[in-house]
Amino acid sequence: MKTENRAWEQLQRHASAQLRPGFANRVVRAARAGAEAVPSLFSIFALSAATAALCLLAVTLFNTSYRDTDESDFNLAGWQQIAADSEEFAVNL
Repeated sequence: MKTENRAWEQLQRHASAQLRPGFANRVVRAARAGAEAVPSLFSIFALSAATAALCLLAVTLFNTSYRDTDESDFNLAGWQQIAADSEEFAVNL
């Protein structure tokens, strides 16, 4: 027998000595219980839809509260000044 095979057998014996009796049965029972606890496709979709609605609501509220008429008026006045300057420049050419 090769040295590598003996090393693997020793590791397997050592690992099996670390496990308590009934380990495999406990793992199978836990896996079955976990499969029953998986959420349904509908609940996943409902959670996704609710999250999207909350995000849309948050963006809408932020957008309406952030928009300030004074700031918009200031920006509009700036653009009007730029447009007037460009018209004046075009006439002088």
